Amino acid sequence: MSLFGKNLQQQIRDMRAQRTQARGRAGAGYAVLILGGGGREYAIAWRLARDASVDRIEITPGTGGMGLFAHTLDFAPTDLGRLQQHVAAAQVDLAIVGPDELIARGLADDLRRTGIATVGASREASRLEWSKSFAKEVMDAAGVPTASWKAYPSAAAAAEALPDRPVVVKADGLAAGKGVVVARSRKEALDALDLAVVREGKVVLEEVLEGPEASLLALVDGETVVPLPPATDHKRVGDGDTGPNTGGMGCVTPTKVLPDDEAADVARVVLEPIAREMVKRGTPYRGVLYAGLMRTKAGFKVIEYNARFGDPEAEVVLPRVGGDFGKLMHALGSGRLAEHVAANPVRFEPRAYVSVAVCAAGYPGAYEKGKRIEGLDSLPEGVYAFHAGTINAPNGGVLTSGGRVLHIVGGGDTVKDARERAYAGAKAVRFEGAFFRSDIALREV
Repeated sequence: MSLFGKNLQQQIRDMRAQRTQARGRAGAGYAVLILGGGGREYAIAWRLARDASVDRIEITPGTGGMGLFAHTLDFAPTDLGRLQQHVAAAQVDLAIVGPDELIARGLADDLRRTGIATVGASREASRLEWSKSFAKEVMDAAGVPTASWKAYPSAAAAAEALPDRPVVVKADGLAAGKGVVVARSRKEALDALDLAVVREGKVVLEEVLEGPEASLLALVDGETVVPLPPATDHKRVGDGDTGPNTGGMGCVTPTKVLPDDEAADVARVVLEPIAREMVKRGTPYRGVLYAGLMRTKAGFKVIEYNARFGDPEAEVVLPRVGGDFGKLMHALGSGRLAEHVAANPVRFEPRAYVSVAVCAAGYPGAYEKGKRIEGLDSLPEGVYAFHAGTINAPNGGVLTSGGRVLHIVGGGDTVKDARERAYAGAKAVRFEGAFFRSDIALREV
């Protein structure tokens, strides 16, 4: 079912056709609508605000602290009636759909039908993320290296088929980064299959791969694939990669696991075949495609795909994307990526960036909200606070509203410099129960 009825789609297209053709070109900037509210969306808005091509940034629901460079709309992206009204009335040039759940429900499809340049995979193409078994089928068809696997209709069926060796247990659908367990014993596997996010649907069992991990994000427009700077994420909640998986406790770029100068070659193996296969299936991909990789003794293998900018990858990767990011996103959203990058190749800025997630006590389990955050106005030079789970307090200031509260990002000439700045910033911000890992990017230095 379409979010926007055919009459409304035509109304929006007619309104856009009556607008000046100069908008978004020299002398006028793009009006951008960002849908989502976390560290990733904050990073997207922060990066766009640095481009001369961007005139106005709107976001829903957004996070705290965005008032300096974006206008937060007073409705949720899931409030379809209000979103329809806004899209019909506002002169939006570019829409960027951030979170996996909005992409999976087909929001990008409906925005694209109105004629707005839209960065976001279609619902069908985004099955690469919201169905692990589909992604595996596509990888096999495209000849992309990945772990051996088998899908089961239920957790009970998977439990009956558990092999007598370590196994990766994956919920087939979206699970906010918490639906994957590397089980080293049969008990761990059975416990994983009993998790709420796993036992509710289809399950995939995979062989356990060994090696360091890396993240490779790329802009994909049909068969055109443009890799972005590689990064390394830190998923587990505790130092030394201990404890349960989270949405990401920190990130670093560049990374020794996948150096910048190898990105194009790796993309040719793990991303370009997927793009071609999706075109072949009649569901071309247009948006950001993220490959979670492991560097095994046999080379890089794909752990999973995500159909959007990674989080916390976006917080460190986007500052390294050179040139006019607004024009790059508009070219992607309007199906002109190949033409644009031919004239304006994407370059990786040489600076290093490290992010440290400052989290609420109890994360990734239950956590309290509403804690006042101090120290945001006294961050060291070269340090940025990307808000992930915050809201503006009614009487001023910022309060916690999520598990990952802030991504403190440090930039420097080297990873060592960037890491030192990030940790100086993480120690400068304070709220009751705050904690963070102490070893983010340590292996890189």
